[in-house]
Order: sequence, then structure tokens, then C-alpha cells
Amino acid sequence: MKKKVLVLITGAMLASSVGFAAPLSDSAQGETTIGYNYYGLSHNTDNNSFYVEGAISDKLTLGIERNNNSSGNGNDWNTTDIYAQYKLDPNVRLIIGDRDYDYTDNNKVFYGVGLTTNLAPKLDGYASVITNNYTTEWQAGVNYALANNVSLNVGYKSNKDDNYDTYDGVGIGLNCKF
Repeated sequence: MKKKVLVLITGAMLASSVGFAAPLSDSAQGETTIGYNYYGLSHNTDNNSFYVEGAISDKLTLGIERNNNSSGNGNDWNTTDIYAQYKLDPNVRLIIGDRDYDYTDNNKVFYGVGLTTNLAPKLDGYASVITNNYTTEWQAGVNYALANNVSLNVGYKSNKDDNYDTYDGVGIGLNCKF
């Protein structure tokens, strides 16, 4: 159960960009995870993300994530991701989704891969990358189970949109599964 919570949290974070993909986590069919993550990114930028995802089967998870980005110079931009993760095996998943960029005139389909592994009791590691013809982002981090249904996430993420600087940094988050 704890391992599934950690994997679900990790999965949730995988889906985030500037917006970022939520971390990867592992959920049993019918379980739902909600999460919040804060990242202090380069260029004096803060990223706050909120997500909800649910396992509709043992292999398929659907989710939505909203990323709010604000910079010290007053320029704010946001993204909303709607995504699916398909588990090829317990440690590997494929990711596909649609990102709404509020600072451009269009949505973009993205795709990627995520990996998870157990590092120690109550501690899982994850890494992921998603991309499209406009954005490439990756994340790596750990999820620590505070309780059966609550996990703490610590991670690093990097996002690069065409014609923009790379935004990267360290963050922390809290995820609850029910």
C-alpha cells in the first residue's frame, strides 16, 4: 500500500512542466491522489502546481494539473495538463497528454516516459521526461511515505520552451491518496 502511494505521488509529479508534470506514483484501481508542489525555479520564478489523478485500472491513470508560475519581474504564465499514464510494468510508464499554454494561442500534445524504483522502506525514487515540438521537461526526485495515504515529495525539475530560457530548480510537495 505504501509503495503504491509513493508511486502514485511520483506519477503525479511527472506530469508537470513550467507547467510541469506531476511526480510519478502508483495507485490501485479506484484510488485518487491530490497533490500540491512548490518549486523555486531559476530566473527568480516560483512554480505552484496542483493536481488530481485517479487510477481507472491497474495500468491506466488519468490526471489534470494546473501550474502557476510567477516571476520577480511581474510576468506570470500558467499551464494546464490533462494526461494519461500507462504502466508497461511496475517501474516503467508511458505518458501522453495535452498542455494548454495560457501564454500562446494553442494547446500541444506531449508524450514521455517515467521510471520509478524503491530505494528504501518508505522511500521511492522517480525520473521522467516529457516533450512535444515546443517544450521539453524532465524531473527526478524521491517520495517519502509519511503515512499510508500521505507522502512528501522532494525533487528537481527542468523545463525548456522554444524561444525561452530554461527554468529549473528544487521543490517540495505533499500528496494525499484516498
